[in-house]
Amino acid sequence: MRAAMAGGATQIEMPAQVHVRERAVVALLSVCVFFSVLNTSMFNVSLPEIGREFAVSPARLGWIVTAYSLLFGVSTPFYGRLGDRYGLRRMLITGLSLFSVASLLAAIAPSYPLLVICRALQAIGTGAIPSLGTALIIRHVPEARRGAALGITAATVGAGAALGPTLGGLITQFLSWRALFGVSALLGLAVPFARRLLPPSRPADSRLDLPGGLLLTGVVAGLLIGITNIERHGLDSGLVLGPWMASLLSLLLLGWRIRTAPDPFVPPSLLGNRAYLLAGAIAFLQSGAHFGMLVLVPLLLDRVNRLPAFEIGLAMLPSAAVMSLLSPLAGRLADRLGGLLPMRAGLALWAAGMVLLSSVGAGRSAVLVAGLLILCGAGMGLVNSASTVVVSALLPPERVGLGIGLYNMQFFLGSAFGAALTTTVLEAREPAVDGWNPLHSGAGAGFSDAFLITLAASLVASLLAALVRAERPRAEQAWSAELPQGGERCPS
Repeated sequence: MRAAMAGGATQIEMPAQVHVRERAVVALLSVCVFFSVLNTSMFNVSLPEIGREFAVSPARLGWIVTAYSLLFGVSTPFYGRLGDRYGLRRMLITGLSLFSVASLLAAIAPSYPLLVICRALQAIGTGAIPSLGTALIIRHVPEARRGAALGITAATVGAGAALGPTLGGLITQFLSWRALFGVSALLGLAVPFARRLLPPSRPADSRLDLPGGLLLTGVVAGLLIGITNIERHGLDSGLVLGPWMASLLSLLLLGWRIRTAPDPFVPPSLLGNRAYLLAGAIAFLQSGAHFGMLVLVPLLLDRVNRLPAFEIGLAMLPSAAVMSLLSPLAGRLADRLGGLLPMRAGLALWAAGMVLLSSVGAGRSAVLVAGLLILCGAGMGLVNSASTVVVSALLPPERVGLGIGLYNMQFFLGSAFGAALTTTVLEAREPAVDGWNPLHSGAGAGFSDAFLITLAASLVASLLAALVRAERPRAEQAWSAELPQGGERCPS
């Protein structure tokens, strides 16, 4: 049984009711995650149409992508910290509401600058979903079933990424790019369900360290601005090194702030958690490797195999489908065996797929490439949910929001850096006749070399995973004992 507060009266929920509510919460949060991923994956195919309608150059067209990426990356840890301070439920509803309103405004934007502003507001709103959605599952679902729940949400990530480009292309072609924002605005329908289903939380007594949050914003913004300039200007450009130096300065000041502030934005307890730091590094490296691969493969199939866009999408679909199907299985395995074993197995499987792609996939049959991609999809399906289970076991309840927010931030930064680095390597190595991999022969040597870069990142992630020893913090052990049926404590 569990006590719940409703309208000032105490209601007793029996175990069956608790499980029904738990499933409803997981379903609601999975829908939110699906729409947030879909909003990103289906939008990029509409960029040419937007450019033609507003008569903007490709350089100016990039503003809308840069603004979204930058503000999404910055807002994710902010929402995590605000969720710990003011309540996860309250901040998630705030983010969903902002996202929906921004989507409706974007659908009727009369000019390109206003569209960029609306897209930026969308990013700020959707930044709430990765950290707060995961944190709510960690708080609401008991540890024995948490992996399965996280696996379901991880599956929706793969589904949104797989369906987005196709759905976006169809809507843009037969309706309008504006209709894409109408689809995104449907997420606003989740707000009343969130109010009803998600349990309220007790606001924390800690203060919000705004200077520390702004310094963290400077760290992330500098990194992302530099990353977005790599492909166009090169790694040695001042437009890359300058923002990175500003990011480094912000990082040094943030370190000083953490040491001197009474309640810093990033608590020292997180930075002193060796396993948590290793998990963040693994997320950065493996997301960089995987998203780098996702950028390289369409280019390979286009430039070397000469496939049309539709067939490229078909070649990549089985991998995304396998990733979505395996994510819930990985979550259930993590519930039984712990998250480390499936995470390490997934990293090994992904690396095996990349060895084969670099050795015998690049420049060969598109069917072979699609088959080898399935190995990578299976590996990432295991990694995604299992790694989140590992991280959830490392965080005390009062730091779940921020801890997951920072973890997702590192995942996002890794994906951006991996995509930029691999395309830079490809442009430098594509004219090469002989690749670095002695097992590769024939066309596509540059792609084989770029795949090796992603493999190197994944192998380092595997080495770090071997060092992780996940232990539940004492605070979480006590908290789990208080909530045997799951659920976030209601205000008393």
